[in-house]
Amino acid sequence: MKILASDFDDTMYILDNEDQNIKNAEAINRFVKNGNSFCIITGRNYTDLKQLLNKYNIPYTYLICEDGAKTFNNVDYCLNTILLEKEEIEKIVPIIEENNWEYYLDDGYNETTNYNDCVKIVIMCDDKEKQKEIVNIIRDKVPVHVYASRSHINIIHHTVNKKYALKRLFNLEGLNYNSLHVIGDNDNDYEMIKEFDGVIMKKHHQVLDSLNKKEYESLSDYIEELMNS
Repeated sequence: MKILASDFDDTMYILDNEDQNIKNAEAINRFVKNGNSFCIITGRNYTDLKQLLNKYNIPYTYLICEDGAKTFNNVDYCLNTILLEKEEIEKIVPIIEENNWEYYLDDGYNETTNYNDCVKIVIMCDDKEKQKEIVNIIRDKVPVHVYASRSHINIIHHTVNKKYALKRLFNLEGLNYNSLHVIGDNDNDYEMIKEFDGVIMKKHHQVLDSLNKKEYESLSDYIEELMNS
């Protein structure tokens, strides 16, 4: 049995490329029907992710959401949650509001105002230079994991990233690391691709170039190779 952990956006789900999304979904279904396990590992929250998984009828064994702050099994039972600490939120929110940045708190499912149930702070920004500035400001003042995605700044607990999320899951479920394969395209995939048997999408963030990993045009291409190896 093989276990494939795949990033979602720009790896499994390609915006405005419906044909490829359908091909990826078909490949995932074949992979699972052949007795393998499929894990989605994404920065998205559970609610956003499930809408697209239902649309494409994608089977999964595990969902790792919010970069690892929330982990679910195949019946959507939450196996693990890592909250942002209330003290950290109380330091970050005033910085955001002083700078008039648009933001929201996320509890893993939806927006929230509850500091005691928050796994991520999201700042809306799609300007790359501004993103760097915001990341540096937050990182210099609060010990959290903060990174930029396509149109957001994501702030999560300092112990949360995709590598640690997979380690927590495999230890919790008693899974075999030798069975694990991973694929992604962005800088928040760096740690897991470096740590495990990882490959990257041909269209990827430049930070992944240093890993010298094999590149694939699509997730479906990689799945076909895995199934034939």
